[in-house]
Amino acid sequence: MTQAKKTIRRSYQAVLDWQGESRRAFGKMLLNWRRRNGWTQYTACEWGTEAEFEVISYGNLSVIEQGKAGELRQKAFFQLEELNRRLAEKDWGAVKSQRLKDQLKDAEPLRGDDGKLWDAVDFWSCYIGYMAVPKLYQVTSAPAMTPKQSEEVCQNMRKRIRQVIKEGEYDVSQAIEELIAKAPQEHQKRFREVLGVDDYTPAELSQLWSPDADGQDYQPWKWIVLWNHEHPPVEYQ
Repeated sequence: MTQAKKTIRRSYQAVLDWQGESRRAFGKMLLNWRRRNGWTQYTACEWGTEAEFEVISYGNLSVIEQGKAGELRQKAFFQLEELNRRLAEKDWGAVKSQRLKDQLKDAEPLRGDDGKLWDAVDFWSCYIGYMAVPKLYQVTSAPAMTPKQSEEVCQNMRKRIRQVIKEGEYDVSQAIEELIAKAPQEHQKRFREVLGVDDYTPAELSQLWSPDADGQDYQPWKWIVLWNHEHPPVEYQ
């Protein structure tokens, strides 16, 4: 005798939570796709302007990537489809900027795990949670970075360390040794150099990219946070 299927009832809050999670996953997917192609938030808009086709504005793209866009109009999914089609067919259009040409030539279209080129229906299905994000785009890629930007990241790290040591009135040498010990052994030598006068290169930072829910993007920042928790500032009475 065939058993009747059990009806699954979802609370309204459960539906809202699922919807929110789907939108965040979708936004993260677009962010990862963009970063894998080495694009900024402005690249697609600049391409659309030069080649004269409609794309999502960089302001709206930023909101979507953060998972805060709310209900997207159908137009947005067709704009993503057109962008994807042009990448797949290498249909650059009338692009004059050499910088844009360089960003487009190696850019990859977004495909599903089965290799299918995504169209408007696929993008929409993913946005509402009916289709999973392809595995390739589930992990956030490191952002493209110039040597100047990697230098700034390292300077900010050193600045934070100096601030903690000063506020806590710690012995500098001892504090630095304790901080270095927070890094895995294979990273300690290079970390020591960076804490001195050297900087990580963009390639090195890319290898150390490891975002988490607390917003810590690079592993050295996580080591600093762990160390910082053990070195709170002195509170005077």
